[in-house]
Amino acid sequence: MAIKQNPNFPSGLDIHPLGSAVSDSDARFDSVAQEDAIKTYGIAGRIWEASHAMLAYLDPSSPLEFDPPPPTFASTARRPITAIELGSGTGFVAASVAEWLRPECDLLIATDLPDVCTLLEMNLRASPTVWVLPLAWGSEDHVRSISGQLGLSRRGSHTRQLTHILCSDLIYFPALLAPLLRSLIHLTSAPFVDDTSPEPPLVLLSYKMRSLSKETPFWSAFGLWFEFVPVLARRPSTKGGENASWSRFSPGDASDETFVLVARRRPESLQWTVPENDSALLSGVGACFSESPKSDDQFERLLLMGMDIS
Repeated sequence: MAIKQNPNFPSGLDIHPLGSAVSDSDARFDSVAQEDAIKTYGIAGRIWEASHAMLAYLDPSSPLEFDPPPPTFASTARRPITAIELGSGTGFVAASVAEWLRPECDLLIATDLPDVCTLLEMNLRASPTVWVLPLAWGSEDHVRSISGQLGLSRRGSHTRQLTHILCSDLIYFPALLAPLLRSLIHLTSAPFVDDTSPEPPLVLLSYKMRSLSKETPFWSAFGLWFEFVPVLARRPSTKGGENASWSRFSPGDASDETFVLVARRRPESLQWTVPENDSALLSGVGACFSESPKSDDQFERLLLMGMDIS
């Protein structure tokens, strides 16, 4: 179900711009621009920390080796890309990703609440590979509109198959967890996925842990519907040298609790019934062909393992 109130202006909102060498070098996203955007768009006007992790993973010039490897957005020897970003906010991630896409065949759809689309259109108007469309999390009407604009209802020669879903720093308010999961399920179900689809869209999530007890319900339900793995990284070995060990990828310091995860929809889940009630969805109702509550513990196990993989 769609959220009725504007979640970008929670009670007691008191946030400040996120400064970085990357954002401050671009007037669209520098501290002054964020300060102004926060006044009008609330939390959607700020650049959030995990966005840098997402871009660091996708950056084709990265010196690191990743497992799983990032999508080859910058490669010319690949099939066309049609990506959608949820909760695009200022458009900071979308602006960078758009620079790696090919205008003649690729498309990135930047989405957010309808009022935030004004900010996105202003910041992304120079990007020929970007569409800006409204998508309130949990809204079937918005998803249906997007599928229609991609031609998925017609399945003709002009159909664009969704290949990637980008989610950067979206897991925070408890009231938004079920609508976010619902939109991810929508975008990986018919008509976005059918028997002719080469594979379901790849879901990329960058996530900064802030309040695990409040955020765990999302991961417990998400793992029922999606298979996911954490992104690991290491420095490539020098000639004749030993390979470095793999470790959890986080571009910040060693104590930074930021994750990048890669996910795909579980094939069997395409036959499950998605409950209309948000609490039931987060409780696992409908998953595994069962109406009883259930949860997945993969994210919890990843934390207990400490992500130290060599």
